[in-house]
Amino acid sequence: MLIRNCLPADAEHEAAVYNTAAARLPGFSPVTADQFRPIAGRTADHTTRLCAENDGRLVGYAAFEPTGRVHPPWCLPGFERVAHPLFGATLRALAERRVDRAFAACRADWADQVEFLEDHGFDKVREVVNFSQSIGELPTMFQRPGLNVALARQEDVPEFERLVPELLRLHGPDLASHLFNNPAIPTGALYVLRGKDGTIQGAGLLIDDATAAGVVSLDPNNPIFWTGAFGTEGLPGTRVNGLFSFLAAAGKETLLIGQDLLWYGTSRMETNTFERLAAQATTDAPHLLGFYDRYFERRGSFPVFERAIGSLSQF
Repeated sequence: MLIRNCLPADAEHEAAVYNTAAARLPGFSPVTADQFRPIAGRTADHTTRLCAENDGRLVGYAAFEPTGRVHPPWCLPGFERVAHPLFGATLRALAERRVDRAFAACRADWADQVEFLEDHGFDKVREVVNFSQSIGELPTMFQRPGLNVALARQEDVPEFERLVPELLRLHGPDLASHLFNNPAIPTGALYVLRGKDGTIQGAGLLIDDATAAGVVSLDPNNPIFWTGAFGTEGLPGTRVNGLFSFLAAAGKETLLIGQDLLWYGTSRMETNTFERLAAQATTDAPHLLGFYDRYFERRGSFPVFERAIGSLSQF
């Protein structure tokens, strides 16, 4: 059995492995070889995809991302034993890149994947919950007198980090670049609520982009991060039209701040290209999750697992 880096010529075989191995699982959707090929104009990093080859035949593959996200292996029937050395090679590759922690997300109803991750030392650390809501079903909201909401500026970023520091995945210049130099986040989508003393009490984001997916077209149980939702910074994800997300510190004002930011985001649009709002939140920020549970409808969720990678010597 040979474990090696996947190459562009392997794309069709990778797609065939996945379509065979996952065909009977809930929510399965077949993939094409093009989904395994690099996007035009980008150089593929073949070292992030590992293949298992038996007698010249590709029988399994696994992948990881530089962020530390790992994807459990997929293997053809009869070659399930290959999954363990494949995954070990994946963790070793992350250790070589000096990544301290690995994380994985999968569908909760794919029990074999959940068990595989737990068998390899991963602990469930949170749920990612997906929401939607019809604009017409939102409660009537009114502007409070003296409400000070304005478009965000790059110099506001340090105060974003102060609001919920444990939630954001990027910091400093990296966070500023993600929020203000990101083609997936339209100009004007990000705004802030200031208190009487001028300090930021909350930050909101509402994406209106007709080229992005509508929330009703997405499977809410698929382990896909929604780009722009706070807590997904730096992670590959899906652009969702009508995505609303906000930051506020935990406390008695959280709901009121969320209301003000949602009101501002929806009321400033004379027209919009979506009929339903979307939101994605995590269970380890319960004060934010509670807001979405109050004003949005839960559509589905998926678990996230983490583990320390450890030293390279253990691999």
